Parts: sequence; C-alpha cells; structure tokens
Amino acid sequence: MGFLKDKVEVVRLSTATMPLYDVPFRLMPTIDEWNAVTIDKIEKLISSAPCKSCQLDSVSTWLVKEMCGLLSPFIALLYNKFLTTSCFLVTLKSAIIRPLLKKNGLDSSQLKN
Repeated sequence: MGFLKDKVEVVRLSTATMPLYDVPFRLMPTIDEWNAVTIDKIEKLISSAPCKSCQLDSVSTWLVKEMCGLLSPFIALLYNKFLTTSCFLVTLKSAIIRPLLKKNGLDSSQLKN
C-alpha cells in the first residue's frame, strides 16, 4: 500500500501548481435507429458462450443454455428495450475486477506487481 500512496503523493506534488483543466462540454452524436436483436441471434450467442460463471451471475450458464429456447424471446425483447429507451438496469452495470500478477512468482502483496 505504501508504494501506491508514495506514487500518488509524487503526482500530486508535481501537479499542484498546474491550473485546473477545463473539460469542454460537447454533445455526442446519438444513434436514432437500431437493428433489432433477433431471437435466433440470441440463441446463437447463448449456445456459443463458454460454460463459465461468476458470483454476479444469478443463474448458472448450463441452465441458461438448457433453457435457451424459453429465455431467448425474453432476452431479445429486454435487449431491444434497452437500446430503444437507453435505460439499463443498475444491476447489469456491476463488475468484479480481480488484479492478476504480471508474472508467476512475484509477490502478490506488492501492488506494483
């Protein structure tokens, strides 16, 4: 932890006299027309997905694959609604990030590794 704290302090000291950056505001172009996701495409994606899961998954991958025919119409409808309304569920905006060691044998307690 000390390594990272020292680095942050060095950056803060070296930039302390710099003026604040004025971030320009600009409107981003939007896409007004989407190609709807088809049930067939959803079924293809589900069937080709690797059988992996993480703790954020509320259902096991094998079960989603087994129930693909039943779930695909709902998933396609849900995805298309996300695209047309630009409204995404907060629960779908979560991620788990796990740092990986750069090389085997390095000390995992050192943040620089």
